[in-house]
Amino acid sequence: MKDFISLSDLNLKIKEKIENNFSENIRIVAEISELRESRGHAYLELSEKSENDSVLAKARATIWSRTYGMLKTYFESSTGHRLEAGLKVLIVVQIVFHEVYGFSLNIIDIDPTYTVGEIERKRLLIIKRLEEEGVTDMNKELDFPLVPQRIAVISSETAAGFGDFKNQLHNCPFRFKIKLFKTAMQGEETENSVVNALERIFDEEEHFDLVVIIRGGGSKSDLAWFDSYKIAVNIAQFPIPVLTGIGHERDQSISDLVAHTALNTPTAVAEYLVEKNSEFYSYLDTVSQNLYNRVEDIISENNYKLAEIGNKFKFVITQIISLKKNEINLLQTEYSYKIKQKLKKYDYLLQNYPEKLLNSIRYGFKNKMQTTDLYYLRLENTLNTFFENNKHRLAMFEQTNNLSDPVHVLKSGFSYTLKNGKLLKSVKDTKSGDFIETVLFDGRIKSEVKK
Repeated sequence: MKDFISLSDLNLKIKEKIENNFSENIRIVAEISELRESRGHAYLELSEKSENDSVLAKARATIWSRTYGMLKTYFESSTGHRLEAGLKVLIVVQIVFHEVYGFSLNIIDIDPTYTVGEIERKRLLIIKRLEEEGVTDMNKELDFPLVPQRIAVISSETAAGFGDFKNQLHNCPFRFKIKLFKTAMQGEETENSVVNALERIFDEEEHFDLVVIIRGGGSKSDLAWFDSYKIAVNIAQFPIPVLTGIGHERDQSISDLVAHTALNTPTAVAEYLVEKNSEFYSYLDTVSQNLYNRVEDIISENNYKLAEIGNKFKFVITQIISLKKNEINLLQTEYSYKIKQKLKKYDYLLQNYPEKLLNSIRYGFKNKMQTTDLYYLRLENTLNTFFENNKHRLAMFEQTNNLSDPVHVLKSGFSYTLKNGKLLKSVKDTKSGDFIETVLFDGRIKSEVKK
């Protein structure tokens, strides 16, 4: 007797049990963790998570093409959200067990009202958490710059909204410095991408006046990515003002709620910045005109005072000039007399000075001549003594020099030998075949070295 069964038999028994016990449709709640479309069918992975996001259960599910087109259209028109991963849904399923493909669920209906309520519930929970943490109004309380011109933009490079934003600023009379921080603005990457962009801006915040987060229009599903606690808490606590333009007038995300200023569209954000600069320009124009008017008033008020002071000043100056003229005339008379007295005195001195000077020169010249004659005699005696003393020494040097003459040495029987015109000092400096020259006192002998 066999004590086992085949796998196919086991699977058939499981299939039979499931069909007998789960013959009716079942309503379940699950989160779509994956959704893939192929040939009109939708293949999903459903999951259930705990409060700390750990997975409690998973199951494969299918929406066949004959149902999927209708359900998708109904769901999206009712909720304003695409049927996609990340949504929590209430669905009607048939339990299916296939002996080859295993356990799966066939989705035959979906309740859009549950998903709308779940999305709103999650949204309200996030808002409540932000309020409890006390960060909801932190960014709103920052002072808005008087002249916002250095703008950090978080957007997709290819987004139509970013193009509209740039064009609006380019065509205005003011100049803005824009730096784009490229970011995914929809899909599962949105949250981390936006937060990373904010962190990069924070690293160079001193170069920016404010941050702008913009994207083009889209469905509620696209905008729902900005109902993120992680994005919202980073915006709320950012150290410079954050402006948003990520939706339409009827839509407001949590990111809009915590931003310093939330506007409907990227174009509206650009118009707001232009308006702020225009307000400051108008303020400067008003201040300038007020200053001009005030200066005009001050000048007008003080013209009379200046004229009065000028007249008084002119009278005082006239009196001072008259007084000084009299003083100058008196000084002129006094000094004229003194100068004449001095000139008379110096005239007498000048008349006697040439004769005194001539006598002084003659006396000095005579003394100098006597001194010169004395120096001449002393020099003559010194030179005679020097020449006598050195005459004998010169004779001795001449005799010694004559004795050192090579001719005297050669006459004594000595000779010297040259090689190539240079003095030959050693036999080692010659070799067989060399020509040498021997110098005697009465001539030279040329020889060839044989050995």
